[in-house]
Amino acid sequence: MSRKINDIDVSLQKGQIGMNIAFYPFWAARTLLSLIQVILITTLTCLIYRQTEWIGHALLFLCFYGLTHVAARFAFDFLMRRFTLSRLIIGVPLTKILLLVGIAFSLPHLTLHITLMFTGTVLFSAIIRWESLSLETLQPRLVKGEDITKANSLLSFSNYTVTGIGLVMTVITFLYVGPAQAIWAAIALSLAALALIVTVHHLIHSLSNTSINLNTRRPLHK
Repeated sequence: MSRKINDIDVSLQKGQIGMNIAFYPFWAARTLLSLIQVILITTLTCLIYRQTEWIGHALLFLCFYGLTHVAARFAFDFLMRRFTLSRLIIGVPLTKILLLVGIAFSLPHLTLHITLMFTGTVLFSAIIRWESLSLETLQPRLVKGEDITKANSLLSFSNYTVTGIGLVMTVITFLYVGPAQAIWAAIALSLAALALIVTVHHLIHSLSNTSINLNTRRPLHK
């Protein structure tokens, strides 16, 4: 029994159990985040083009999105100094979901006010960038050593795959079902991603507590 507990303790210290248990919901959350991003960028770009009937506005929207995406990286350092990572990985996705619900309910009005749509898109770009960065910050707690390369390859493959699939599915949904349904689909996927992130957070704390308890009880077996 003592040997078995010691083996578990060694596995925890090496991060093997963390990789086996917590990494997979983390991987699923990262993949869903990439799919959500593709759905929303494609939907909003098509909405702006359909409203203005000029490709220049759609290109300008993408430029605004890209610039905000870059600027959000510097703002994230400020957020990390003000809030704990535990609050960010939960609070940022919740904020994104609330924003998307507001966009979905206000969609008829947003299509009539391009300036308001651009403002909401800039805010969305920053939030989704912060969500991605918070997950990247969490990743070293889940993967260590030689598993880092394997995990990065797996994440890259899944991101590229869902990007291609998501682009085609979003265009079809926009044309044949409607933009509102595409946004509601993104909301549903965001809720699923948030549930996965909460699961990862719970598993990390459970494994940490298990490791502490094992270290505390170890002298009793000497």
